[in-house]
Amino acid sequence: MGLKAALQKLDTAVKDLTSLHVQTFSGELSITLSSDKGYDTLRAEMKKAIKDGNLTLVAETLAQFDGDSYNFVKQDLSDIPTLALEVHKNAVEAGIETRLGLLGLFKGLIK
Repeated sequence: MGLKAALQKLDTAVKDLTSLHVQTFSGELSITLSSDKGYDTLRAEMKKAIKDGNLTLVAETLAQFDGDSYNFVKQDLSDIPTLALEVHKNAVEAGIETRLGLLGLFKGLIK
């Protein structure tokens, strides 16, 4: 890998660390994951299920490093399990904690 490619990968990694995007869906999805069918397969199946109307976006959070954020919660939550919002909240908290930990690791490496 050349220097230019390495710098581009580093730039992508830094951008990923400086933002957090969490989407929580509710609905029906049936998929069997295996060693040859991982996250990319799940993502493709979710996109298809959304297009087909089998999944509904319940909540979405986009948080930027500078403190800007975008939050969405479905207006009618009567048909959404309470667990879905709890899962969303936990995913956001875990994402923040992971990014803070990684940033602390990088900070320690730079010193």
